[in-house]
Amino acid sequence: MEETIPSSPAPWVRTIGRLSYRFRQHLQIVLLAVCLLLARPLGSERAEDLLILTSGLLVIAGGSLRSWAMGYHTWRRQHGGRPERTLVTAGPYAHTRNPLYLGSFLIGCGLAAMSGWLSVFVGFAALFVASHYCIIRWEEGRLAEEFGAGFHRYAAEVPRLFPGLRSSAERTGSFSFPIMMRCLEPLKTLGALLVILLMAYFRSRGWSLAA
Repeated sequence: MEETIPSSPAPWVRTIGRLSYRFRQHLQIVLLAVCLLLARPLGSERAEDLLILTSGLLVIAGGSLRSWAMGYHTWRRQHGGRPERTLVTAGPYAHTRNPLYLGSFLIGCGLAAMSGWLSVFVGFAALFVASHYCIIRWEEGRLAEEFGAGFHRYAAEVPRLFPGLRSSAERTGSFSFPIMMRCLEPLKTLGALLVILLMAYFRSRGWSLAA
């Protein structure tokens, strides 16, 4: 998903991007349902403990990244006038142009891994990358229209999704703890961890449609 300077996306990419953005939350809901219904024990206590640990760490990493990124969305106000939007290039945005989507990907990978099925994990990862590629390309077109040359300079410095050696030279934006809490990201992360524990309980009881 990496590209130096975004080109104008094809019309079909924009269309799929808009639809994928509208229904992006449904992907997580379907993933939760599949994992809860099909979670299977691995047959080894050590393997089970390792899987729970790995899944939990992925969720924590993804949730922490999302919380960090949301703290920079200072135009998100529930009351009063909204400040003018600016192109945020500080914090996690200095290393990836889409830290929220990367965080969601890590959380989803943690939940998918907890199912115990490689096919569920691979299927989720493939669907997420395909749908969010179109979402990101659609959003890049909007950002290019809104911020012009500033966005193109930023895109030339910072990878699209997965962090690399490049980072933003000009850091714009400041972190706000109240904004982060208003977006409830820490609670969402806690909820995902509780799902991990619930899945672990289901597995220990052998409650699975795949059993």
